[in-house]
Amino acid sequence: MDEKDWRILDVLGTERNITRTAEQIYLSQPTLTHRLQQLEKELGISLFVYRGRRGIEFTEQGETMVIYAREMLERLSEVKSRLVSQRGDLSGTLRLGVSRSVALYRLPAVLRQFSESYPLIEYDITTAISQELLGSVATQKEQIGIIRGIPHWLEHKEMLEQEQVCILSSVPIKVEELPQLRRITFTTDPSLSRIIDGWWKQQFSKPANVLMHVDNAEIAKRMVQNGLGYAIVPSIVLTEDDNQLYWTALTGADSEAVTWSTWLLYREELLDIPAVSAFVQFVQQHYRASIPSLYDNP
Repeated sequence: MDEKDWRILDVLGTERNITRTAEQIYLSQPTLTHRLQQLEKELGISLFVYRGRRGIEFTEQGETMVIYAREMLERLSEVKSRLVSQRGDLSGTLRLGVSRSVALYRLPAVLRQFSESYPLIEYDITTAISQELLGSVATQKEQIGIIRGIPHWLEHKEMLEQEQVCILSSVPIKVEELPQLRRITFTTDPSLSRIIDGWWKQQFSKPANVLMHVDNAEIAKRMVQNGLGYAIVPSIVLTEDDNQLYWTALTGADSEAVTWSTWLLYREELLDIPAVSAFVQFVQQHYRASIPSLYDNP
């Protein structure tokens, strides 16, 4: 087996279709079918339980070979990255697991600056909730995690940002008025939901008057901008264009601000990969500089 065979199995494992796989790797369908038959003879196994117009279904041995092929492609990418770095040019593919809000509000600017210094590096970026990303980083599906909340992580972690959680509105409001006002809620990381719910229960004996529930904090902010209600959001959603909005930081019973953190996670041994090491160092040095300051209430 060689790199071409690994690529075939990798794409086939995703597409589960001979025709689409042939199109992606620029082979004719008869050529691809012949190569798969040769692989089966070479390995002495059957790769497929079913192969037809409805797609394919791998045997257990076939699934094992797909996993093997993907592992070999990852190792090859890492070796190529090391070899290129020895020539003085940093390249390779960074696999990043990033919280959705960070990917929306922070990551584009960070990657733009990083790419100016390392234009040959490519990116494979997964966005999800923190718990899912923790699993991906732990299994090294992702090399680096940028995760929200307080991660239960035994390897290296570093806090990048600590935001305030705040009440966002289109007009000035008082905290004690919240139960009577219309609230806009949104789907977010469960740990942030627990923080907000815990604060609410400390402050009020009645539930919020929820007008609507939307997919994410950015949509909630747009609803607030149009005067439909208030939202309780992390301050990451605030931009320079939001100076017409009003916000009030949440404070707990001890008068301390209610905060929400962003963390950088990685395994120490992955710093041996030049692209990973360069990105970690860049984030450590420049992430905070790329974050706009919180804006004063208008």
